[in-house]
Amino acid sequence: MQKRNKIIIAVIVAIVVICGGFYLYASHAVARHVPGHVYQYTSVSGNQKAYMTFAKDSDEVVVTPSKSKALKANRSDSDFQDVYQSNSNSGKWNYEAKGSRLTLSKTQDGKVSLWQYNHVLAFGKKIHSGSFTYQIANAGQGVDHKSTSFEQIR
Repeated sequence: MQKRNKIIIAVIVAIVVICGGFYLYASHAVARHVPGHVYQYTSVSGNQKAYMTFAKDSDEVVVTPSKSKALKANRSDSDFQDVYQSNSNSGKWNYEAKGSRLTLSKTQDGKVSLWQYNHVLAFGKKIHSGSFTYQIANAGQGVDHKSTSFEQIR
């Protein structure tokens, strides 16, 4: 019976270590996952989609409702800059991916709006956030405790 108890304890410890390692990896992987990729974001209510193309070598991001524009921005650095500049009349988007947070900012008319996705888990082609905080210029701020997801499409 002693040997059986030791085996059971060893299996439980192994499972805890594996799950803990997975969580630690996924909760700090967003900075490695987003640069140079296109993600589809579905709104919390599920009725709207946006596409985000993250620059490979800078903090710029193209945010657009057009999937074709997002994919075009991902073809090359010059295509990215063309799409980014053509969308700049509605504001310039930037991002910061650090630790378990992904922050998007939009600067328009000298005013900055922020969306910070908290408790981000990035694994495979999915990014999942348990909640997000927002601060929208001239509109207020708050916290939304609904989970959101991003799915990599390229």
